[in-house]
Amino acid sequence: MLQRIKRKLRFALAQCRRDHKGFTLIEVIAVTIILGVMATMLLPSIDGVGAKARNAKLKNDLATLDQAIASYKLEQGSVPESLDKLVPEYVARNKGFKDAKNEDLTYTANDPNYVLSGKDAEGQTVTSNGSAETGTGG
Repeated sequence: MLQRIKRKLRFALAQCRRDHKGFTLIEVIAVTIILGVMATMLLPSIDGVGAKARNAKLKNDLATLDQAIASYKLEQGSVPESLDKLVPEYVARNKGFKDAKNEDLTYTANDPNYVLSGKDAEGQTVTSNGSAETGTGG
């Protein structure tokens, strides 16, 4: 008697497993809603990442060019007339010296000082630390 009940239970469980393959529509909708809410919460933090990266690159490029100009000035006795004079001895590669707006950096040489600047992602002018405008005297 007990054996027969066990067999019937096993058969019923096996039958139940065969009939319920996959997810119900409610489960799929619930998961979709949860993923949508999570994506909506994540978007504001991702939104300004590109601008921040371009601004950081601009600051690093200005610092690198400041160091190259300082090295040029030590060896040549004056600041270079243009940024192109720094390539290839002081700056490894010239990719056009662009700012965060993808415009050319502005460089004005007035020996012994210079002004090196570019625009950040918001369009505000950023001047290098070695420039005469910042008061450090290049």
